[in-house]
Amino acid sequence: MTIHVGIIGLSAGGGWAATAHLPYLQQSTKYTVTAVCNSSAAASKKAIEKYGLRSAKAFDDVKTMCTSQKVDLVVCAVAVFSHYELIKPAIESGKDVYVEWPLCATTKQAEEIHQLARENGVRTIVGLQGCVSHVQTTLEEIIKSGRIGSPLVTQISGSACTGETGTRLVERYQYFKDRDIDGVTGQVMLSIYIGHTFEPLAQLLGQPTDVSAQLKTTWPLVNIVTPDNRVLESDVHKTADDYASLQGTLISGVKYTYTMRGGDAFDDGEGLVWDIIGDKGQIRLDGSSIMLNLGAPDYRIRVKDYQSNRIETTRLHQHLDLPLAAQNIGKLYENFADGKDVPTFEDAIRRHNFLDAVFLSANKRGVQEYVPRR
Repeated sequence: MTIHVGIIGLSAGGGWAATAHLPYLQQSTKYTVTAVCNSSAAASKKAIEKYGLRSAKAFDDVKTMCTSQKVDLVVCAVAVFSHYELIKPAIESGKDVYVEWPLCATTKQAEEIHQLARENGVRTIVGLQGCVSHVQTTLEEIIKSGRIGSPLVTQISGSACTGETGTRLVERYQYFKDRDIDGVTGQVMLSIYIGHTFEPLAQLLGQPTDVSAQLKTTWPLVNIVTPDNRVLESDVHKTADDYASLQGTLISGVKYTYTMRGGDAFDDGEGLVWDIIGDKGQIRLDGSSIMLNLGAPDYRIRVKDYQSNRIETTRLHQHLDLPLAAQNIGKLYENFADGKDVPTFEDAIRRHNFLDAVFLSANKRGVQEYVPRR
């Protein structure tokens, strides 16, 4: 049965919904886009025309869209500040929901939305797509095979390799420069980036039980630029942290170290090194970027056997035949349609609570205990 999709935040001017969601949805036989909702009906119609969505109807109000019998799944692909108010009417209407990460601007809002979804019996997806990637499933297979024995320690270090974390900010992401934003818990930029890049580690090796965090603003001055990199403002002060160093213990007993920095890698292809060290061997994943949610075309996985001292390169599982940004998003949609595991609001609450502990640890300069939900 085809799943009818209503998208909130599909812009004719581009953006994440157009770049990461549409490539899969438009070629899938499992889904049909039947509604588009923006701040005005004119903007929704413009997007429908731009992307040739002949089956879609234009809306300017989420509540009205959710009364449609031709909408089964509501996809929320706008900035986090509006998630709570946009998701709530969809859930109350009994629609399944797909919400980009972070789930909400505060942990309290996220917990309320999660509870509401449970009460209304709707299925949920949160956009932590790195944990369903072909890289993740390859790592899972290696660990389950016993080739490295029991995992003991993991260390992941890398660069975000996106302009938004370095010395320039595209105008639409100006809020990334602020450490404190009214009505928001934590830091928006770090919540997005740490959430996306720590989730695969936690899903693979176990949820953290504690965290000791150090954060820093390494790029205190940034340029605000247009999408084509034309400078609008120079040397704008940034207070948001763009460096994070975390360490602690996972519920499995594995010790973890996680370091992410903003800006570009030292050189091409050197944006990520992730080691998983076992008692019989070791896995190393490397590539261009720590952003495992987005992926990179040059990821490489090697496995070392301690007894033979042999290192073998492992063939990665096949990814969907889609543009890079859409591959993992497409896999989320595939899993959801096929009744397979996807990251849910339950997973989002785990990440929200963990990030609360991260920011508290950094502020108090100490270890924060964290009680994970299994």
